[in-house]
Parts: sequence; structure tokens; C-alpha cells
Amino acid sequence: MDGTSSYPRGYILENQVVHARLLPVGSDHAFTYPTLSLLVSLNALESHSLDLGHGWIFGYGGRWARLIGLRPAPYLTENGGSIRRRLEKVLLDRGFGGSLEDAWMMTMPSFLGFEGINPLTVYFCYRPGGQLFLAVLEVHNTFGESHVYCLEFGKGEDKEPARGFEHQWTIPRAFHVSPFNDRRGFYTISIKSPSHPPFGVCHSKTLSPPRPSIRVHLHTQSDDPIPVPGPLKLTAILRATSAKPLTTPALIFALSRAPFDLFLSFARIVYHARILHYKKRLDVYIRPEPVPATWTPPNSDPLLPVEGGVRWLDEGPFEKYARRKVEDFLRRRVEETGVSVSLVPANPSPAPRTFSPSDGANNEHALLLGTTERIFYASSAELFHATFAPSHQLPSALPSRRQRLRCAPVPLAALPLPIPATHPLDDNTTFLSAFVSAAVIWTLLFLDRVEEWVFWAARARPVRGLEPWKQWERAARVYAGDAVASKIPKDPNGSVRRNA
Repeated sequence: MDGTSSYPRGYILENQVVHARLLPVGSDHAFTYPTLSLLVSLNALESHSLDLGHGWIFGYGGRWARLIGLRPAPYLTENGGSIRRRLEKVLLDRGFGGSLEDAWMMTMPSFLGFEGINPLTVYFCYRPGGQLFLAVLEVHNTFGESHVYCLEFGKGEDKEPARGFEHQWTIPRAFHVSPFNDRRGFYTISIKSPSHPPFGVCHSKTLSPPRPSIRVHLHTQSDDPIPVPGPLKLTAILRATSAKPLTTPALIFALSRAPFDLFLSFARIVYHARILHYKKRLDVYIRPEPVPATWTPPNSDPLLPVEGGVRWLDEGPFEKYARRKVEDFLRRRVEETGVSVSLVPANPSPAPRTFSPSDGANNEHALLLGTTERIFYASSAELFHATFAPSHQLPSALPSRRQRLRCAPVPLAALPLPIPATHPLDDNTTFLSAFVSAAVIWTLLFLDRVEEWVFWAARARPVRGLEPWKQWERAARVYAGDAVASKIPKDPNGSVRRNA
């Protein structure tokens, strides 16, 4: 290049991916694979100035009818808009709004419309003038969930970055990725940034191509009152070994050298998961619910960042049915009690819902299980009980059939809490509604048994004490511990006396 010619705003990266597990002792495992990714300017990408072959070779948007492509849907939030708009929303939610000029986006593209597992996408964000101020790491897991870590250059960095890297941070872990690790621990993230911003002109004859690298060390978490990073458990490195301008000949040549790399991510994950579980004897941690997006649950770990995940699992038919039942109940209940209720989803995609009087279960068991398993949180236990309290029921009334069905998996001897005769969410207005409700309860109980049987048939081993079908046993242990800690007096018959 000579004078002030423009430099490329898109590159093809050939990478080396290295994973190494060091703990627990005896379960060490390592592998190295080549991968192919793109490093593109967001502004250039979305203006279609990077399209090749009229979008048939490479293009932005859509999904099919092109060899290689990128589209907004798999990235960041599910609220629609371009990738840049989604990134701007993430930055705004985390206090970095209004300063993004452009960003390098490092990601794996789709191939023939196929979008495989994309474990990590990195956005190198620049202010006007070419100042690199933020690295946004978007981490995906195999369940379709994703989480972002925002790393601000010049703030919160470790004093001495690792050799070969320019920046380094140590942060709490907040997202479930591998089934062989729990969500505790700390990441030490080391970054080598691109050699230049994605906009501007070149004043040098020899422009160094951008070859960013990311290294992530996962450390165990100490059991101190204020946890600190412990021994190194796992390391992962994504290193760009070459960077070539995004052109049609270069793209065709790169694909001819590694025609299946973009298809193999999921197959490689399954292959190594099988080795770790069946040969290395590592037990499986069941996927927890993601960290809430914009609020911190009560009594949560103070070391977890306030920012949570940006993408949740899609709502299934049973979740949709349960949500509608709760919403229908709340519309009626707020009129009876005069209490306004707000439902704030942990998932950032659905909007919060508020039920006010003007708009029109056994609550103790539900609240105990919800908080134990981190399914939901109530801002006030007293208001929760008041809202879902049974009304107009005789103390001697026998539990309904649906109540008895619900209580089938509950260890009633270990959880001596009062059970109302009917559930506040039950709708008895028509035979059909009662039948559907009973069918849903029975199906969910049946699927719990099927899940347990599938684990047994596959000889899969969840971590002991965290089995999904033992959630009520965990709730009983929490209840017993709370009862001892708070010295709640109990009647001889096992019921609990609440002091006024």
C-alpha cells in the first residue's frame, strides 16, 4: 500500500484451537484443532460492502442461497435488529452506550446455510479516532444459550498479562458451558487485540494483518468467606495463525483446504464429551438456569456480576402453558387482594408484566422449591404467600385429585407444610380445562421418570446430589436447615407453628 489507500475491512482467519483439562487429577485431557473464522468490520458487513459474488459467495443477512454468510439472528439478544444494533443495546445496558464507532467481529460464519456450534464470538469495539475501548466476549453453549463478558481496556486489568498477550483480566465465572464443570470459579482472560481498527486509511507500505488471540484459564474457586481463584482447572486458546483479506479467491482456497471445519464443531464436542464421561469418569453437572439479565436475585453470590445472560432457551409448550396459567390467576387475584404484582423475567427478551387491581399450590412448597433450585425469586416472601394463599377453603377439605397428583414426588414427611385442598392456579370452570390441567401435571411427572430412565440407560452419571429428579430432596434439606437455623417451633404432629 502507498500513500493513504484504504486497507481491508474483512479478513479470513485460520486458527488453532487448544483445550487442556488439568483437574481433577487423573481426568486430564487435551486436544488441538484447526478452525476457520472471519474478522469483519461491523459497519462494512452491514453496508454489504464485504459481499462477494453479489452475495452468492459471501453475504450478510438471509440464510440460504450463499456459500458463506453471516446473519443477525444467532448473535446477542433476540430483540431483533442488525448485529450492530444488538451490540449497541448490550453496551447500553452495561453502561457503555453512545461511544461505538465500529467493531471488529471475530466469529465462525455459516456454510451453505448451516450454522454450527459457535462457542465464542468476540467484538473488539472502537471509539471515534480508532481507540480500542472494549472487548465483548459472547459465549455460547450447546443448549442455545449465550452470555457476554464486557472487558474494558485499561480498567480492572491484571498487572502483568501473560506472555504473548497485551491485556488480561480475572473475573468471576457466571455462565454454564461445559457439563463437566459447575458454574463456580474464575476466568483469567488474556487478549491479543487486532493490529489496527476496522476503519481509516493506511499510511504504511507494510500493514500488519490483524491476528487476534484469546486465552481463557478456568480456575477453581476457594471456599474462603470471600472466594479467590484457586488452582488452574482448564485452559482454552483461540489463536489466529494467519489472516488474509476477505476476497473470493482467498475464501475459496481456504474452504478447499478445510472443507468440513465449519461442520465439525458439534461432532468434536460430542466426541470429547464421551471420552471425559465414559473414559475419564467425570460426572455431569446438570444445566442451571442462566444468571438473570438485569437484576440480582436476593441472597445471591455477591461475586457474580449483575449482568447476566443475553439469550435463553426458547419457551417450550409446558412453560408457555404454566406462564399463561399464572398470568390468568394474577389478573383475578390482584382484584381480590388489591396488591400489584410484577413478573420480571430473568430472560431479557420477554418484557416485564405488571398486574394491578385496575387491570384486573401450595405457596410455601412452591417458594421453597423455586428458591432452592433458583427457578424464580420473590421480592417479598410475605407478599408471595398473600398473593397465592388459598381462599374460601374449609380446613378439613380433602385434597383434590390434581393436588394429590402434584404431591406424588414431594416427601411430605420431610416437608410438613400445610397443603390446601385445591391449587390456586386450578381452573374448574369447565371439564376440558380441568382435564388439560391434570394431563399436563401427569405428563410432567412422567417425563421426570423418563429423564431418570434415560440417564440410567445411557449409563450417564450426574454429579451426586444434583440429579434433576431429586429436587424435592434438596428442598427438604434446605427446609430442615432453615428450620434449625431459625429455631422454628414444631408441633408434636410435625406441623410448623408460625409465630405472629
